[in-house]
Amino acid sequence: MPAKKKAFKANVEETPQKTSEETPDTQTKVPQVAEEQGLSKQTLTTLEERPIEEEVPLEKTNKKLFVIGLIAFLVIFAATGWILYLTARFQAKVNEVEDQGAEEVSQLTPTPTPAGLAREEISLEILNASGVSGMAATTAKTFEDLGYKVVKTGNSERVSANLLYVGENLRDKLSVLLADVEKELKISSISGEFKDSTASARIILGK
Repeated sequence: MPAKKKAFKANVEETPQKTSEETPDTQTKVPQVAEEQGLSKQTLTTLEERPIEEEVPLEKTNKKLFVIGLIAFLVIFAATGWILYLTARFQAKVNEVEDQGAEEVSQLTPTPTPAGLAREEISLEILNASGVSGMAATTAKTFEDLGYKVVKTGNSERVSANLLYVGENLRDKLSVLLADVEKELKISSISGEFKDSTASARIILGK
């Protein structure tokens, strides 16, 4: 029996025991792991990024205001241009109507030229040299409707074209008559002057 007890003790003594030197190493490692898990850099980074995140809504608001202002400016600009365009079109239409009215009035009303006689101040002789009966009367009616005074109609020796003669010293005062005979009778120039009549001008109708 005593021998067995010794052997048991020997076995107990041979079992490896943890030394007191290993305990401090294990205890120092635990705080180190805790320190690594709670790094202050993450907290600082979060605090640094937070103001930037707070500024983002303000930037978005400014962008929205800028876009809205730009759209409003474009709308106003387009509306202004359209109004100016319509105004110009309206004014052009008014001017066109006024010009047409003035032209119609000028055809009905005798209009003197700055350096010449008015239609009602001009007297005409109209002679038929075409051989066609009634030409003088028809032409006289045309010029009377324009406002001229026809003081004589008759016949003359035949000529091959329409001619215009004017009274002495009246060449520069009959510009309105020149315009009318060119339009009505295709006479583009004065053929000469005469002294044997008191009429302002003499129209000879040819073939």
